[in-house]
Amino acid sequence: MQLQLSKVQQRIWALGLLFATLLMILVLFLWPWYAQLTSYQREIKDLVFRIQRYARVIDSRDEVFEKVERSRAAINDLGYFNNQETPALASAELQTFVKNIIVAAGGVLDSTQVISQVEEAELIHIAVNVRLSGDIEMLRSVLYQIEQAKPLMLIEELDIRPIRGVRNRTTGELEDSGTVSVNMQVASYMRKAR
Repeated sequence: MQLQLSKVQQRIWALGLLFATLLMILVLFLWPWYAQLTSYQREIKDLVFRIQRYARVIDSRDEVFEKVERSRAAINDLGYFNNQETPALASAELQTFVKNIIVAAGGVLDSTQVISQVEEAELIHIAVNVRLSGDIEMLRSVLYQIEQAKPLMLIEELDIRPIRGVRNRTTGELEDSGTVSVNMQVASYMRKAR
């Protein structure tokens, strides 16, 4: 059975199919295009915001460099770093300082040896090996003076050994000599020349 449509009904159906086809084209092609376009617009807004934020950071760069320089100056004012012009002079100053505190504490300085400097980031590590002997009170005084010193000094290695006492002739026992032999490495830092 076939349906007979009048000319008006055929036109209405034709127009309906045309609009449905156009609507399908719109939904299938234009809607994804529009969605992609709005996605791009959101991404552009995001990128513009990021660029503005980065521009603010770049504009504040000089202020950050100023703060860093002020911080460096403040650290230098604290006196933590050796102020000598060369690492050799700094090593000599470190040797002299250690020698003076050992002698002042009543100890005997057996030897000092400068260790080659090591560059670390913006600093130069300066170290001296020291061998000394004396009593425990002298050692305590030396360690305290090194701890309190400016420029900042660190004891990186410390080896303490008792010095063997003499044998008592009557009892045959070893008597404590009360002295110790100490090997230590004292280090300091200085800034690299700019």
